[in-house]
Amino acid sequence: STAVVDNIAVVVSLGFPLVCTNGARGLRIRKSHSDVGHSSSKDCVATKNNNNSAPHRSNTVPLAGTNSSNININNNTMNPFLKRTLIIDQEIFHNPLSPSLTLKTLALAHRLGCVTNYYHNHHIYAVVRNEEQLELTKRYGTLTGSADLYCYLNENVDNESSTLYNEENAYGYQKAMELGPPSKLLILCDTAKLDEITNLVRTELNGTSSTENDAATQQQAAHVIRGTPPFFVEILDPTVNKGQGLRQLCQSLSIPLEEVIAFGDGDNDLEFIQMAGWGVAMKNARGVVKEAADEVAEWSNDEVCCFR
Repeated sequence: STAVVDNIAVVVSLGFPLVCTNGARGLRIRKSHSDVGHSSSKDCVATKNNNNSAPHRSNTVPLAGTNSSNININNNTMNPFLKRTLIIDQEIFHNPLSPSLTLKTLALAHRLGCVTNYYHNHHIYAVVRNEEQLELTKRYGTLTGSADLYCYLNENVDNESSTLYNEENAYGYQKAMELGPPSKLLILCDTAKLDEITNLVRTELNGTSSTENDAATQQQAAHVIRGTPPFFVEILDPTVNKGQGLRQLCQSLSIPLEEVIAFGDGDNDLEFIQMAGWGVAMKNARGVVKEAADEVAEWSNDEVCCFR
């Protein structure tokens, strides 16, 4: 219809809207131009034998006051933000973790002997203290296509018991915290221990392993999600989930939620499915997502994704 065409034209002219980091951040992005500006290498604060390091784009373009001679870019990266083929035109909303929740989560992960992904802008910061933790970050990078985004904050992986990792330096993440609060944290762990660690993280951060969030009786300190595939736990600000991210994005675009279709398979898609006017669970979705959906797809996202 003409109305649909007009809406698409408006969206394109204003930039392409998206929500990332499990609903914590809403952006408008657009294709870059050769005169957009430069990035600074200081944004990727450290590497660990890492030829994949690259600076992130600022939330504003062009990026002022930077020194092009300091640019350290992986020219082989496929990531469009690191290649600067896409840039952030506007940050619509951002609900990161608080400093206190961030530090408490980093301390807990350290005590559990787990590595944490620290998401800030276009990078994932990590402190790996042994080869097992390094392999988990590589596995996650391969799974999500985010290997180019990793910045390792320590140089050695054979110092698991080092006293350098303490509260004073944010358990090795101090340089990342100085850049700004994380949009989300992700604790990587062995699959066999995932349910145990998920319940422990919920108990430590929220005082209970329950997933219920009854505002009348309990104020949760964090939104804790069991990861899919099962080798990580996600920690977000308590107000953040994909459903709320969708709501805020649609509000900014003046699109009624009743006109939105959402597809999902993992635990982090539950609120997304519930918030949309029509929620579709993939054939291989988790049981809790299927129960909440208006429809279960005939196909899995390992076949032809959402459409045939």
